[in-house]
Amino acid sequence: MKIAVQGVFNTDLRDVTYGNARMIAELGFTGIGAHINVPAESISAATIAAARGHIADQGLTWLQLWGKYPCIISPDENVRQAGIAQVREMCALTAKLGVPGVGVRPTSLNPRGDWWPHPDNYLPQTEDRLVRSLTEIAAIAQDHGLNVVLEVHQTSTLDTAKTIRRVIERVGAANMRVNIDVCNFVTDLRTAFHPAAMIREHFALLGGFADTIHLKDYYLEDRLVAHISETVLGTGLMDWDTLLTEANANQPAGWLMIEHLPVSLIQQAKVNLNAKLKTLGIPVG
Repeated sequence: MKIAVQGVFNTDLRDVTYGNARMIAELGFTGIGAHINVPAESISAATIAAARGHIADQGLTWLQLWGKYPCIISPDENVRQAGIAQVREMCALTAKLGVPGVGVRPTSLNPRGDWWPHPDNYLPQTEDRLVRSLTEIAAIAQDHGLNVVLEVHQTSTLDTAKTIRRVIERVGAANMRVNIDVCNFVTDLRTAFHPAAMIREHFALLGGFADTIHLKDYYLEDRLVAHISETVLGTGLMDWDTLLTEANANQPAGWLMIEHLPVSLIQQAKVNLNAKLKTLGIPVG
């Protein structure tokens, strides 16, 4: 399997520097994902060329690009269309960078953030709007030669493996993909302590659509109200034997992507991952 990282590049692509790209390569990663927090159309041709060059010069594969846009599940058609318009610009930028996948979040009806929960995220009519938006986005991406890569989470409309599979099948586009991200579906204490069945379900239902496998770890805080928090890969409760074995069986030449860690902790996560892969006899290419 191959190992990538995302979380180093999070602004306007001007952070895709020689130094940062070199650091990623020296840590032993061969792929990256990146976010932008500005409108895609505001990024200059010079910045695009420089970013693309720095990644290529280090022999890295740029897998996915994510951006920010208005809510694509909004009942307000003007807002939904504004979201589609921004994703259209993201597709154009992604193609200019030579990146094969445009990352798409399902967004949320919670005005405070795309990943914050809202009770109406789970309504049938909300799923219908998401399918409509993704159908439009898939066609736009196809025109640019891109895959649509879904980011998924229990707080979103895409709240279970079954729901994700159903939505992908309803869209019915050949370029629909998903980042399998099982840490986002640790929904209760039983699953937190024993996640193997949940992990296997995600690979059984979504393995055929997988673009990358996102890797995170978690622990339970000692509180009266349950709090599940992230921690460095290999130091928490995640069942790495099951997750990595399933990933390798599904995509032996596929991508594992470490995420959600500050630069200061990425190296330790990579060391821990390499050790676990070695123990399991899973080759890294």
